[in-house]
Amino acid sequence: MSKSSQYLKTPQDVALYCTLKRALRKAPDFIGGYDSVVLLNVPRDRSGEDYDNCAAAVLLRLSVDRDDIAYVMIAAADKPRAIIKRLETDHNNKRRLLIFKEQGADLPLQVSLAIDVEVDLAPISVMDFRIGCRVAYQIDATAAEAEVAMKYPLDHVWAALRRGRPIKTALARLEKASKLDGNDSKDKGELPLLEAMYGYGAAKTWGLELAQDLKDWQRGTIDWSEVDTGIVLSGPPGVGKTQFAAALARQCGIRIIAASLARWQSNGHLGDLLKAMRADFAKAKDSAPCILFVDELDSFGDRNSFTHDHKDYSVQVVNAFLEQLDGIDGREGVVMIGATNDIDRIDPAILRPGRLDRHVAIPLPTATDRIAILQQQLGQKLPKKHHSRLIAATSGFSGADLAKVARDAKRVARRARRNVTMDDVVEALPELVPITGKLRRALAVHEAGHTTAVTVLEHGTFHGAMIIDHTRNDAETVPGGGAYFELPKVAYRTVQTYRNQIAVLLAGIAAEEVIMGAVSDGAGAGANSDLAQATRIATLLQTYMGLGSRLRHSMAKKDEELEKLRQVDSTVITWVEEVLQAEFARAKQLMRDNRHLVERIANELEAKGKVTAQQVAKMAGASDGPKDIDAAA
Repeated sequence: MSKSSQYLKTPQDVALYCTLKRALRKAPDFIGGYDSVVLLNVPRDRSGEDYDNCAAAVLLRLSVDRDDIAYVMIAAADKPRAIIKRLETDHNNKRRLLIFKEQGADLPLQVSLAIDVEVDLAPISVMDFRIGCRVAYQIDATAAEAEVAMKYPLDHVWAALRRGRPIKTALARLEKASKLDGNDSKDKGELPLLEAMYGYGAAKTWGLELAQDLKDWQRGTIDWSEVDTGIVLSGPPGVGKTQFAAALARQCGIRIIAASLARWQSNGHLGDLLKAMRADFAKAKDSAPCILFVDELDSFGDRNSFTHDHKDYSVQVVNAFLEQLDGIDGREGVVMIGATNDIDRIDPAILRPGRLDRHVAIPLPTATDRIAILQQQLGQKLPKKHHSRLIAATSGFSGADLAKVARDAKRVARRARRNVTMDDVVEALPELVPITGKLRRALAVHEAGHTTAVTVLEHGTFHGAMIIDHTRNDAETVPGGGAYFELPKVAYRTVQTYRNQIAVLLAGIAAEEVIMGAVSDGAGAGANSDLAQATRIATLLQTYMGLGSRLRHSMAKKDEELEKLRQVDSTVITWVEEVLQAEFARAKQLMRDNRHLVERIANELEAKGKVTAQQVAKMAGASDGPKDIDAAA
């Protein structure tokens, strides 16, 4: 290890170096200098960055000429397009490549197809720990001492070690710190049970019910036919679909077998792919009770849309998968979970009753869930006085994004050899800027406009409105607040119902124009903006619902399809524009007629940051009477 010792300065680096060398024994072509791409699955409690130094050391040992060899880290929060671009620009010409993939990362199919060998990096063993201590710090630790040390979180152990000092000193320091902290010494990096996880909503409810059903089935109190044995989880990258399946397996106390089309394809031609697929299903049957988790379910595609040269190949793959799914009911003890980023791209036959007919969407975590996830990742509570700032800074974050924040904060604290502080968390978050002055007034007026329209038009049940005190200083538009109301799921709806909804959506910018004399850019930015939603509803009225100027029905429902209709059919765009303009004019008149109410609500939002439904009702009652003649004019 003399060549690579410049990178291996700490016991952790040396220990991880040992795990990496051991993993690469399964990639002889890479070690032997032949063209090879190796995928290394990083353990759940580690980040790819932890392996930077040991990866550099391995590459230096295997090749003096670094032009033909490289490594790349793929984090859970990395987007597929960014991964592909990074590999194409930085590592396209490398003959040998190591790809470190964090748990939860979505590996694009183009990358999966290039992989020659996939290996799971093992956790640090007792022997790895002893070697790390000896080589880096000249500490001789017995196997018994190493086992005691490794019962503590390893981040704490590395911080407690001192070069050349007996390990007993570090163990005493760890024991004292553990008592002061009031926590036991179990590894906090271990994935918790599903019942202790946050942000999964209906999927968590289903999972906990499944865990109970499996216990009842194993006791013989219910038949296997009464167990819900198939589900598809959908949601954006990073929400934790893979972690959900793993946590569910732990909750149920059963084994999980992870698979995907990309893994099966990596075995070779069609025959090898089908053999690998059948092997995983057979393994699941032999391991029952167990969970068979198939990731990237949308990668199979929809047979109805296959038009490419490899159509026959793709159809055979889907048919083979369906054949295996049909065998699940006869394979007692196997729970099938599929995961996808896009449920609409899955062949309908896969979702047919009797196969994976239950679908649960996992959304991005709510504000409350984000705080809970961050605290869980950090292993400590965060002061409530900082929660509003954290909520603003993490708006739109996935579970993977929050895990990265926690890792970065821990890294800062670890290097400073202390526990994590709020300052460390803030340093790991995007920069926040306060919302003050004219911007705060504009946000208050905007949300007051929505609130007034909901109240005056009696459009649903109003629950309250708020604006935030800080926002992220990045390139993305972050919502500055919201007016929250609920519409009945079952109701008599006419075209006027939907036009009222459009008026409510446009009332925010209507209030800005009436009260402030100008409209800001926030209402029209993004697929979920006020203007985007209003445009979507107006288009659906004219096409899908047949409630516009023509009766003909259109099948288009997705935004891309609706946009295409607006571009190619002039009658659609003309009608949509007329509706939007008419409802914008109506919304502005509502703001003029109820200007006193708009300003009262805006003043409360600007001063306090929130307004309740009860406060608005009282303000609306006080506003009854003579209107503002100047405003109405």
